[in-house]
Amino acid sequence: MFTNHTVLPEELPSISEVPWQKLDPRYPRMVLLHGLGFWLAAGAVGLALTLNAILPLTLTGLAVLWSLLLIPSLMSWPAARVKRYAIREHDVLFHEGLLWKSTTVVPRNRIQHIETENGPLERWYGLVTLKCYGAGGHQADLVIPGLEQHLGQRLRQYLLNEAEDEEDRTAELPDDN
Repeated sequence: MFTNHTVLPEELPSISEVPWQKLDPRYPRMVLLHGLGFWLAAGAVGLALTLNAILPLTLTGLAVLWSLLLIPSLMSWPAARVKRYAIREHDVLFHEGLLWKSTTVVPRNRIQHIETENGPLERWYGLVTLKCYGAGGHQADLVIPGLEQHLGQRLRQYLLNEAEDEEDRTAELPDDN
């Protein structure tokens, strides 16, 4: 029998009560190193182009431009430190953002495919990124970076096992026709 009860705003669960888990403490360092590595290389190329008069900038202008472009990389450290995730009975949550905050909630019964991946820098730090895909999607619905490698694999397997159990329960339901 189908029911569709009204839920009043005061009856909604509070997201402030979610037991958030922090990402691995090595993750902010990795993000900062990645950003600084890029900008050091960009600065070297910019310097070479300026010294060879290919870029119409003075050395002071190049330093100012490089410093302004470096700000997002320096902000990656505090931005990485505020990222959180939570695995609950019926959903997976991810929270991020310093100025523009975002909380993504994916129902666990909608997760179709889960993968872990890591690039060279993540492998060096022993970290993985967990990606959860919904049915028919080509992009991940939820991405949790900065997980310790063994934890990422355990979370992946846990969520996969839960998805398989849900499929088994659905397959066992009697057909109404």
